[in-house]
Amino acid sequence: MGEFVTMTVDAGAVLFGAWPGQRGIEWIASHPLETLQAVLGLGFVIFVHELGHFLVAKACGVKCEKFYLGFDVGGLKLCSFKWGETEYGIGALPLGGYVKMLGQDDNPGAATAEAHRARAASGDLPAEPTSDPHPAWDPRSYPAQSVPERMAIISAGVIMNVIFAVLMASLAFGLGVREVASGTSAVRPGGAAWRAGLRTGDEIVAVGGTPVTVFKELQKKVTLGDLSKGVGFTVRRPGEGDVREVTLRPDTDGGAPMVGISGPLSLKLPDDLGEGLPGSAGKTTPPLAGGDTVRAVDGVPIDSHAQLVATLSRIRDRAVVLGIERKGERLDVELPPRPRTSLGMEMASGAIQAVQDGSPAAAAGLAKGDQLVSVDGAPVGDPFTLDDRLQTRVGMAVAVVVERAGVEETLAVTPREVTWIDASPMRATPLAVSSIGIALPVIPTVTAVLPDSPAGRAGIVAGDQLSRVRFVEPGEAADGPGNWLALSEAEPNWPGVIAVMQHLAAGSQVEVTVENAAGSREVALEPEVVPGECLVDRGLVFEQVFKTERAATIGAALSRGFSTAIEDLSMVYRFLQKLWSRQISARLLGGPMSILQQAGRSAEEGFSALLLFLTMLSANLAVVNFLPIPVLDGGHMVFLLYEWVTGRPPSERVVIALSYLGLILILSLMFWVFGLDLGLVSRFVPAK
Repeated sequence: MGEFVTMTVDAGAVLFGAWPGQRGIEWIASHPLETLQAVLGLGFVIFVHELGHFLVAKACGVKCEKFYLGFDVGGLKLCSFKWGETEYGIGALPLGGYVKMLGQDDNPGAATAEAHRARAASGDLPAEPTSDPHPAWDPRSYPAQSVPERMAIISAGVIMNVIFAVLMASLAFGLGVREVASGTSAVRPGGAAWRAGLRTGDEIVAVGGTPVTVFKELQKKVTLGDLSKGVGFTVRRPGEGDVREVTLRPDTDGGAPMVGISGPLSLKLPDDLGEGLPGSAGKTTPPLAGGDTVRAVDGVPIDSHAQLVATLSRIRDRAVVLGIERKGERLDVELPPRPRTSLGMEMASGAIQAVQDGSPAAAAGLAKGDQLVSVDGAPVGDPFTLDDRLQTRVGMAVAVVVERAGVEETLAVTPREVTWIDASPMRATPLAVSSIGIALPVIPTVTAVLPDSPAGRAGIVAGDQLSRVRFVEPGEAADGPGNWLALSEAEPNWPGVIAVMQHLAAGSQVEVTVENAAGSREVALEPEVVPGECLVDRGLVFEQVFKTERAATIGAALSRGFSTAIEDLSMVYRFLQKLWSRQISARLLGGPMSILQQAGRSAEEGFSALLLFLTMLSANLAVVNFLPIPVLDGGHMVFLLYEWVTGRPPSERVVIALSYLGLILILSLMFWVFGLDLGLVSRFVPAK
């Protein structure tokens, strides 16, 4: 029996995204130990599946000629040895594994020859095998066994994978599973969570009525939820005693269901700061160190990341003194403000893309599709400074003129104080005007240029179009290949560019392609500080908030392992159902490289995390290989059910024809996921 793993659904996270091939190769090359652990773990999952087939076949008296991990196509193999009547080995093509039984071959082109090879020494082979043992069949061949025995052999691999999933999950919870807690540090502007009014510090208590404590549970519930009806979230906000119910309608613009939430952050800096902290956090006196924990700001105790953000948002333009706990001792660290950097050009803003529930904009009647014309009697101007301008009018009515269906309309909007973060450097993310609760796409059309600015000195003028952009770090060749990011009205990536630009090292350049009636040209711009404008984010980097779940008894571990395995099995079924109904994109399938990389990342998080990933992968292998597709276990089971019900096997001609169709489907899936891994699909096939 042969099993393929290249079609395995990557159901480990809400994004489900296959990693681009180049990035995947680089990660694998830079993490040899984690990659080795991942390879051994993946190999063990395949080994367990094939061991199930092998043991039951042996118990039924079937001769097993080969037991291979990987496929020895054309005789190519890494190693092999023979023990008894069985050849054991590792094939050169690492896409699964197989057990070769006498009289059985998944290759439809070799099935007839294999059947003839399995005939007994005396007598002729019947035209087709029957459900009863026939003297013409070798008594130790697979076709000579009864239907129930063959069903047991076929299903043994899947059953072993389910058992393995339960045991691995149980072991993980016995050792203790450390996972990111369920909460929010920031939301994606315009996304499902943002539209529902979620913000920094919100705790997700339950999803779909089921309590959640860790972020992965939240992700699974979103994936399993009904995308058309929305997913119910129970949310608790700091400082508010009662919880509230909101319905989030996940976005699938990236191909996967997403609500746009970043996991909660603690107040502790990572133990390993690598090259140091960015921005003003890297210029403190004395310097911040790995493992430092923020306990106060200007003498006021700080208990949470949300409280820190709220405090810094009110005093962004001046230095503050952080009370730090370092190895049990307390010390004061002066943290300077962080000025905003700019290229000196304003961009056009598109029509409102989203309005936040319960926001001043919603109360005033602003709606999706409205085009801002003026704000407080002045042109909209630079959309990136609009929020700061509105923050000076908190609590006061502001006249906002919008164009709606070709007609201008004036609405009175009262800005609110913003003490949270609405920011994300993701692609195609709109710009949040949090003061009033709207999200705007930024169109890469230059509307104004400051004369004495990087853009002005480079000759960029109003009306120019930017078509692509890339970042050039100090020491990199400005004319190197780089990674260009497209810019257009259909790909409004400029807010993400500005967000990333704030974190660039000194001396970095932003290279843009400028287009106008005279043609196109490439311009390298070095961002400059904008006097008097400062960011809430000062470059502080914090660890996420983790929760550790450890079962107190063996029974508790088995119970938690069983429920986790069942969740993973149901998740794969729901994922496939959403693929079939086209609620999510087929680009979310994971190929060998993406599976290996995610397994490696799990290994990097710890042994328990790797065990849980293998639990998920084992559930994937069980479900996918039991689909009713010829050449897979499920396809063989369908033929056996037909034989059991009718008393005779299906026509050999029909079996071979269907097997060819199944093989074509499997090979197509293999090519598809390889294309995903190598980044070829994303170049030619859109996400939606």
